[in-house]
Amino acid sequence: MPRLHSLIAGLGALSALAAPLLHPHPSGSTDRVTPGAVRVESSSHVRITLLDDRGVIKQLARDYDVDLAKGSGFTVTPDGVVVTATQVVQAAEDPRVYAANRVFAEYFKVKIPADFKRHSLDDADLDRRLQACYPPQQTESTCIADVTTNVSVYPYLDPPPPGGLPAQILTAGTTPASPAVLKVTKGGEKQSLPTVPLGTTIGGAVESLDVMSLPGRPSAKTPPKLDTAHLDPPGSRTFKERDKVAKLLDEGAPGAALIDDGRSEVVGFVSGGGGEPATITPADDIRSALVAAGVTPRRGAVDVVYENALASYHNKLYSGAIPALQQVLNLRPDHAVAADHLRVAQSKQGTAEDAGAKPAARPVAVTPPKSSVPLYVWAAGGVAVLALLAVGVVLLRRRSTARPGTGGETDPGVPVPGVAAPGVAAQGEFAGEAGSYPPPENSWPPYAVTRVFGAEAARSPDVVGPPPAPVPADPSPPGGHSYPADLSPAHGHAHPEEPSPPRGHSYPPNPSPPRGQAQLKFCTQCGMRLGQGHRFCGFCGNPADS
Repeated sequence: MPRLHSLIAGLGALSALAAPLLHPHPSGSTDRVTPGAVRVESSSHVRITLLDDRGVIKQLARDYDVDLAKGSGFTVTPDGVVVTATQVVQAAEDPRVYAANRVFAEYFKVKIPADFKRHSLDDADLDRRLQACYPPQQTESTCIADVTTNVSVYPYLDPPPPGGLPAQILTAGTTPASPAVLKVTKGGEKQSLPTVPLGTTIGGAVESLDVMSLPGRPSAKTPPKLDTAHLDPPGSRTFKERDKVAKLLDEGAPGAALIDDGRSEVVGFVSGGGGEPATITPADDIRSALVAAGVTPRRGAVDVVYENALASYHNKLYSGAIPALQQVLNLRPDHAVAADHLRVAQSKQGTAEDAGAKPAARPVAVTPPKSSVPLYVWAAGGVAVLALLAVGVVLLRRRSTARPGTGGETDPGVPVPGVAAPGVAAQGEFAGEAGSYPPPENSWPPYAVTRVFGAEAARSPDVVGPPPAPVPADPSPPGGHSYPADLSPAHGHAHPEEPSPPRGHSYPPNPSPPRGQAQLKFCTQCGMRLGQGHRFCGFCGNPADS
């Protein structure tokens, strides 16, 4: 047991030591920032004039280009505002010293190194003149120098712009670590340069950062370099890997953006190198410098479309990311990261890695259980059910036409549909014998046809006409039959009145149409209604005159 307790205690101590080493690392989200990376190169153009006042005054004018510094930076507006460290655009060494050494050695034919150091000569007169040639310029100076700083910005584009984009310095600080704000003078007119998302500050919980540097001029083959560094303690302004960061600074990292891994945004930049310690300039100071230069950081239309494409790309929806990436290249054909992502998405489109190309899950068809009853039993049962239904329908129809208590005989006082009342002729031109049911086989339609031309027309005298004269009935009974029994009502009851049509109506009504309307015609072959002026039946083709 003591050994077991010792083992558990040892594992607990080991986990406690390993816990501080666990922290988030980037997982591809830095490509939200890398399109806005730039390389900054600065140089000075010195025009110097040497004055020789010995005897006749002579002048010697020369122009020299001096490389100042190289470093990294990032774009914060689509029209080309760039942020870098002041040390990248203002070298600690004065280019006028370099120019003085060059021009003095050329004119007086003396050996002076072409560097940025002040030298002295053995000849007192020449040494006096040399010291008077060095800056600062005074009334007794023997040299007049004018310095112009040239800055070139190389954005991460494919293909890269030849010679870079010229830029001017809007503001610069008093220390090497101060932010310098630049503005390209050519190449940002369309406001389509890729930018970086600029944060507000370095949070107290931020520990892991990415240093985005460009050791050389960027291209598709030399993309921005990303190196992970850690703050010690988290949220501070000091690096834990100091030697690693110092090496990066010597390779061109001054002004390199610091990317917060958790939020994928720039929270500062790093400066130093050349014997100077690494210094972190936070996003707070960057924003203050931008305000002093009258600039507001913002994203462009290319950045918005690009980030929409990233959402599909990082979710492995390559089929959906391809149209968005193509739209980015329509807006900015030299967008290096979008072009690279498009090649990857096209190579993985429709493969197993493409989450957008996977077929939707289909429901599994459920096979119904097989019945043990033979098929002929089901068929016989179906036939029996249909037979029962047919018998039931026939019985229901008979009961509906029979009077209760009469043994199935019809009630002469109740009209039955399709059957004419006794003594009344059937209506319609094609009805059979009066009072017969069903009609003869040669009649069409098989039931009596009643034609109604409207309520007003039905009440008109032309339709109703005078009542018909009564037809005397044959008093003799039919052959083979005797007179029926006395049907007189019981004592105290009178005979029911003979049913008569309503006042002003004939029974049956005259089927002819109202005056002024065309006579309806029907086909003698099929009984269908003929249209006015039709020579043939539109249903069977029989001539209308036959």
